[in-house]
Amino acid sequence: MQSSSQAVRAKEDEPFLERFIEAHEGFILRTASRHAGHTVTRSDDEYSVALMAFYEAVKGYDPAGGPFGAYASLVIGRRLADYYRASHRFDAEVSLAPQTFDGTIEEDAADAGVQLAVVEKLGEMRTVCAAEEIESADEQFAKYGFSFYDLASCSPKSDKTRRSCGMAAAALSRSSVLVASLRRTHELPVRALAKESGVSARLIERHRNYIVAAALLLDGDYPVLSSYLGSIRRYLHEAEGQNGREAAVCAQS
Repeated sequence: MQSSSQAVRAKEDEPFLERFIEAHEGFILRTASRHAGHTVTRSDDEYSVALMAFYEAVKGYDPAGGPFGAYASLVIGRRLADYYRASHRFDAEVSLAPQTFDGTIEEDAADAGVQLAVVEKLGEMRTVCAAEEIESADEQFAKYGFSFYDLASCSPKSDKTRRSCGMAAAALSRSSVLVASLRRTHELPVRALAKESGVSARLIERHRNYIVAAALLLDGDYPVLSSYLGSIRRYLHEAEGQNGREAAVCAQS
């Protein structure tokens, strides 16, 4: 994979973009094959899907989100998953229930075997995407002095502490000023965050890595990993709802 800087150039330079895509045909085929679970050739529909996904990745790439290769692989994986969902490629004769794509299998159904095949394939894709997200996130976390696998030892243990850390991470995520400061300095603005979130500076400092990681995952392109941050998303939604109610009150006064 060429450097991410070339992907940035390709985003704005159409002639260079054509050469960039041609130079990465092998990468596109390998990535499509890995996500599809079988060898993809230029004559397969999956190649066309992956090619368009690669183009989409170039146009949507932001270097702040991590290396281009990891990002492009994620986009290709998602578009192939969309393709499989739309076409029901595992059996074009059978109409699958929508909940199949959420991992639910109707064991007594006549097409239970097909449902299982779909769930297993989507599970494989999710595992690949998660591994790629971890690799990309790990590169981001290294800038802040810790790794993805350090999070197990610094994650909050009690419900009370998890709630406080969730409130701090949510406050950090919804503040563009604090996020910009974090990304610029690679230092957590502890005092400002304590004031913004109402969580003590001491607790924020103690769980710094966890809070930074949660905020970066929510702010970045990590759909699989961020799906495990449901409680923090809830705090974000609660805060947004509160802000909306306050704005409505102000408008009426």
